[in-house]
Amino acid sequence: MQIPSIDEGRFSEYLQRSDNETPFSEWLKKQEHPASIILAEGFEQRSLGILEHLASVNAQIPRLIIGRYVERSELNDRYRKRFEQLAQQIAPQRWDILDNHNDGLWIEEALALIDTSDIIIDITALSNIAIFRTLDIAALSNRNIFVTYSEAVEYWPKKIDWEQLKRDLSRIESIAEIVDTKPWLFSYEHKVVLIPGHEGYDSAGSGNALIGFLPFKCARLAAVLSEEVYSEMLFIAGRPHREENYWRFDALKEINLPIIKEWPVFEMSTFGYRNAIERFSTLLFSKDSMLERYDLHLAVMGSKLQTVACWIISSILQSVTVLTSIPAQYYSEAFSEGIGSSWVFKLTRPK
Repeated sequence: MQIPSIDEGRFSEYLQRSDNETPFSEWLKKQEHPASIILAEGFEQRSLGILEHLASVNAQIPRLIIGRYVERSELNDRYRKRFEQLAQQIAPQRWDILDNHNDGLWIEEALALIDTSDIIIDITALSNIAIFRTLDIAALSNRNIFVTYSEAVEYWPKKIDWEQLKRDLSRIESIAEIVDTKPWLFSYEHKVVLIPGHEGYDSAGSGNALIGFLPFKCARLAAVLSEEVYSEMLFIAGRPHREENYWRFDALKEINLPIIKEWPVFEMSTFGYRNAIERFSTLLFSKDSMLERYDLHLAVMGSKLQTVACWIISSILQSVTVLTSIPAQYYSEAFSEGIGSSWVFKLTRPK
């Protein structure tokens, strides 16, 4: 019988203290105290999700802080006017814009401007790196923080694009090569970075192992592998929780086939941060796991809620090195369309 480790116990304890996501509309009806909101100005329509919902029910909020990206600000031109219209509608004369350098540090300034007991931080338009820093700051603030996230109606690549690509594929091309050159999501030039505050540490004499999320651009993961030699690897393919998007799970595996090779691929829902923690627990604390035998690196390139789970895991297991791959260029017109469901959960600080 395997005896649970101290870290495994901390995972279980966290799951007992934390709550699942709940629909934002239901949460809002039950909320006793009006909450102030902090969110980033994004280039996807879904980044307006929470504000649009509040406007639709004629809600008024005490304070609204918008983080406007300083670099590549032009990406957000499409929805900037709508952000400001909604801000004036739901928080007239009570909203501000702060410079957002994509490092999460503006969150600290935003929190200092808010004096309400309840605060919402919307992660929909935050990058993976910014989510980590944002949650670090939020957890240490000892404020009553709720995290929100909005889905899209449709994500890129769309099914019709994927099917057309496969029809046009010649014998000498691979799916990975042709997808990398497509103007979908982001370019194929990437820079690998350690996530600040979550660099982990390596033990002398131990080899490195990698758990990496499969992205829709194979080159993004290839950049990670070019930086380090890994003795063992395991990959995570995200399965969308909406049935009409299940095809994306198989597409992810096919696109990344040149990298996956014979390494195992672990299925994990793109939705449900607590579900992701439970799935990770299976990976990390099984007998003879990579965590037990190697210095573990975690390449975070999954969904927003999977990234939240990775933040919790890294906060508990501080030896784990967290990294990601940053594209040189984003294609804002080919990320997602529409505003889907919005979700909220109370932020529980890892111990």
